[in-house]
Amino acid sequence: MGKSIKTGGFRKNPAIEKMNQLNAISSRAQAATELEKKAFQKEESNAKKAQEKRKQIVNDYEISFGGK
Repeated sequence: MGKSIKTGGFRKNPAIEKMNQLNAISSRAQAATELEKKAFQKEESNAKKAQEKRKQIVNDYEISFGGK
């Protein structure tokens, strides 16, 4: 629905103009959603990598945070 609808006439049709306006809003919302997904996906990936690295260090050096 990202394409504009045009009529063959000389005047603007209010219904078509409203549809075009809604398409533009929808496109901006979709773009924002995609950017948000990409930004948070990278953060989640980095957090997972850091957590795995910490687990590996704990295992490699036999670190225990629990009781005796």
